[in-house]
Amino acid sequence: MLLRPLGHATADEGTATVTGPGKDDSVPPPTVPFDELAALGPFFALLPPGERHTPVRRLLDGEATTDAAIDLYAERLTTNRRDIAGSLLVQGWAGRLTSVFAGCAVLEHRVPDLAAANLTYRFVPGMPVELGIIDPALMDTALGWRQLVDEHLEPLVTAVDDRCRAGRRRLWGNVAAAMAGSLGSLARAGTGDLAELTAQPWAQPADLADLGEWVPTEAGPSYARRTCCNLVRVPGYSLCSDCVIDWQPRLRSNGR
Repeated sequence: MLLRPLGHATADEGTATVTGPGKDDSVPPPTVPFDELAALGPFFALLPPGERHTPVRRLLDGEATTDAAIDLYAERLTTNRRDIAGSLLVQGWAGRLTSVFAGCAVLEHRVPDLAAANLTYRFVPGMPVELGIIDPALMDTALGWRQLVDEHLEPLVTAVDDRCRAGRRRLWGNVAAAMAGSLGSLARAGTGDLAELTAQPWAQPADLADLGEWVPTEAGPSYARRTCCNLVRVPGYSLCSDCVIDWQPRLRSNGR
């Protein structure tokens, strides 16, 4: 897989589109690298909208659709705790969004518009939620992050919390953990060193700064979150590797 060096944008990135004399209008604008994303793994895959897809806005705006998604996760986890199901719904959903965001940032130094209005979805048994994108054009990473937060993640957190009272900070902690997981997956896929990936400006959004931290260890950076997704409360599941319940004693023992 051919990747651009991290932290080095091409000469035309961040500039306005120019038309007229001297401009080659035959060069198409950059779009989502569908094949390259899919090669990174199922969490990174993005598709054109499918016939069986549902607009993401319906999940955020319709209580019945939100309830159905929470109930689906409760069934998958075999729990009657809808707050935990909602928490894991947000964590899995955010994992898809942050993976697409981070994957495109690494591959193209630009990202797609991941606002809810630009996406469709379909739940697939045993797989991450399938996402389709209507307009695959790419934009600056800072603008793309604001679109993702303001026009998708914030409404998602609000919609899910309203229906199951999972707790807004817990849900945003899941988003932060999802971004960390996406960076780890990119490193394992060979796109770059994890320490280098975590140092990228787009990988450290201010919205998520107080929800966890990258801790240096002998094996390299390891993420420690400041909230718990509550999966550990479901019989048959144990602590996640980044869980605050496990990390707090280790950080105290290291004098942090």
